[in-house]
Amino acid sequence: MLQVRKLTVVSLLTAAAVVGRLAIHGFNMQPATWIIILTGWFFGWKMGLAEGLMVGLVTDMVLGPGYWTPFQMTGWGLIGFISHFIPKKMPFHYGWLVISGYLYGIVMAFSYLLVSTNIWTVVGMYLSGLIFDTYHAVGNLLFGIFSPLLFRVFEREKQSLGIK
Repeated sequence: MLQVRKLTVVSLLTAAAVVGRLAIHGFNMQPATWIIILTGWFFGWKMGLAEGLMVGLVTDMVLGPGYWTPFQMTGWGLIGFISHFIPKKMPFHYGWLVISGYLYGIVMAFSYLLVSTNIWTVVGMYLSGLIFDTYHAVGNLLFGIFSPLLFRVFEREKQSLGIK
């Protein structure tokens, strides 16, 4: 029964992240990364990784998949995975919210290698998209301001799932 509950929690959090991303699509400031970070932070690396992979897959099924889909899944999955290992203190949490926006951009930059084999073209494409990574980082931080409101909810659910 506990496995069903864990699956339900990941599914609900995935749905919340997907709806958040679709509702604010286009601004590059959506709550998806923030929800993935909270999932990994509270529920562990397995649930964080699963959350990240599923958010990338499900949102691209709605918005349209492409060569970038595996890179989005990898970026968010990596963020969910690493979030588990971030110390449970607010300065680290806020710092990770910002860093994760740029980490996602770096992972996505690897998709440019499918478009061009010229490394300078890839670097130029990455640098031209750096402003969007900054939007992502700032958006994560803005959503992160509301993190303490959810900490009790996530902590209570973590305890009910028996996660240490």
